[in-house]
Amino acid sequence: MAALVPALVLGLAACQGPSGPGPGEAGEGDKRAAAAAPGTARIGDTADVGGTGSGAHLRITLRGHVDPAVGVRTARGAARGLAAPAARGPVHRPAEGTRWVGVDLAVVNVGGTAYEQPPAKAWIVDDRGRSHRAVPAGELTTGRPLPQGRLAVGEQRTGWLVFELPHDARPVRLHWASASAEHRWTLQAP
Repeated sequence: MAALVPALVLGLAACQGPSGPGPGEAGEGDKRAAAAAPGTARIGDTADVGGTGSGAHLRITLRGHVDPAVGVRTARGAARGLAAPAARGPVHRPAEGTRWVGVDLAVVNVGGTAYEQPPAKAWIVDDRGRSHRAVPAGELTTGRPLPQGRLAVGEQRTGWLVFELPHDARPVRLHWASASAEHRWTLQAP
């Protein structure tokens, strides 16, 4: 399962919203995404996501979000007064002028066959209608990244996706594009 985490991070870093503009760029697709969507789910709500094959079906629940999200290694290093944490491997940090926002998801395969899930196409839309794709962040103080890959029938995975937003932007909605539809959750508590 640990081998799946790098695949998730790399796959998510390459994803963007379905309309084309990248993070921080406003475009017609962002305006469409920023419009109030009827039936948009809230934190705690579940969306059923169909795959490309017969019997492929996921159930995704947005369990919560944190703003700002903090990486474990960054937090441990700061607590020890270190410039960089002593642990091995890369230390991920938000770019200058930005912060991380994390969303906590539960994904379960409720279909009749294993789900060959490509890396999630997930992004956050901010209060200005800009899209922000997921970025590699490693483990957060709130938990581990959401693993990707093949899900056996009945298997459930939980974890965090992380997005990088400017300090002055407010996260409004999480979007998840599947083979069959685009699903949206508003980032407000019920």
